[in-house]
Amino acid sequence: MNSKLTALAIAGLAFCSAPLFESCRTMESASSQMSDAGITSKIKAKFIGDPDVKALDVSVTTEEGVVYLTGRVDNQHQKEEAERLAADTKGVVRVVNHIQVGDKT
Repeated sequence: MNSKLTALAIAGLAFCSAPLFESCRTMESASSQMSDAGITSKIKAKFIGDPDVKALDVSVTTEEGVVYLTGRVDNQHQKEEAERLAADTKGVVRVVNHIQVGDKT
């Protein structure tokens, strides 16, 4: 019984600590990582609320306040609107817009 509890405890620790090790692969502080996640969330929420931006077609990642936009949209206006919304978000240092325009060919 005691060995089963010990094995279960070790397995639980290994499972629960995996996200901690994942976060150790960056040089960013924990507060910076949380800030970046907050920026990304705010931008995605703006995209969902904007009729000109196809929120599901644009990916957003943030690293140290720099926002990276990727994906594909129908026209230049949608690309520019996504960049404008991202740039107008508190905490954004710079926007790198790699959104493609038009059909994938």
